Amino acid sequence: MRGLRLTFINVGYGESILLETADRTRKDGVFRALIDGGSAEPEEYHDTSSGRIPVIRWLERKEITHIDLLVNTHIHEDHTSGLLAVAERYAPISFWQELPPLFYQTMTPLYVREELQTTEKKFLNSVNDYRNVCRILAAKGCEIRQLSCESSCLIPAEQLKMTVLEPALDREELLGRMITAICTETDENAARSAANRADAAMNNFSLMLMIEYAGRRILLPGDTNQNGYVRLKDVDLSADIFKVGHHGQKDGISRDIFRRIRPEYVICCASSDRRYGSASPEILKMMREEGAELTFSDCPDVPGQTDNLEPHSALIYELSEDGRISFRYEI
Repeated sequence: MRGLRLTFINVGYGESILLETADRTRKDGVFRALIDGGSAEPEEYHDTSSGRIPVIRWLERKEITHIDLLVNTHIHEDHTSGLLAVAERYAPISFWQELPPLFYQTMTPLYVREELQTTEKKFLNSVNDYRNVCRILAAKGCEIRQLSCESSCLIPAEQLKMTVLEPALDREELLGRMITAICTETDENAARSAANRADAAMNNFSLMLMIEYAGRRILLPGDTNQNGYVRLKDVDLSADIFKVGHHGQKDGISRDIFRRIRPEYVICCASSDRRYGSASPEILKMMREEGAELTFSDCPDVPGQTDNLEPHSALIYELSEDGRISFRYEI
């Protein structure tokens, strides 16, 4: 292949992004990285009318033979849990995430009690799935690597550069302590409170990646919301392509921060049912007013913003070697 391809797979409420580019050192001459894996819950895919598909099924449908790199931006069910099937099926060389490489060995399986609320169950399941992803990949000889904004510039493939903008190591140390508290607390109520605190804070622990290719910049902030940009006052956030954080919910981005990014294209990974207020009409309207073209991984119904959006299994962006950008929806 030529150029860079970014595929935003329609995993419903969640995110899964496949990055592909030419690299002579890789199998078949193609480097592939999968950033997050969407949900693993069967009910997320009961209604397929908008084109939703589990990431593992999409990869198998496309006959993807290898993945070189897995990335988990943060531990939430709609980003982490779909990676479990991918880890079982493939043998990536590296797994990038936020905790020390052997941290998973200190984690104990969490018991998910039936009386817990749905969101609480989702979070505990994601913590268990993160641990199991690490265990499976380590058994396959995969390098588990901790990334932070102190990491040196990453060049995972020819002509491809990645920079981690957030979080810093001190934030990741705090995250580790929060996860440890969940795993070691013996009092059920205290453990529940610890889990709820970690769940509520998790979005702004997301790995925020700036990808550079052919003079173009792509900003992928995970679920970082507008409060997560506080420590980036002096950082150049400008990007040609921007995936808005937190599924385009009302707190996903502010106008001031958006003006610092100044993207030509925006991707919103909101589910067709607009769960939790995703694809906020106010946010979409603001981004259009600022001159961005909006695109969507799924089919949220927002009158005046997503009119005539047809069902699709993926949104595909392509960057040519001379920096031209195009996108298309794939059924």
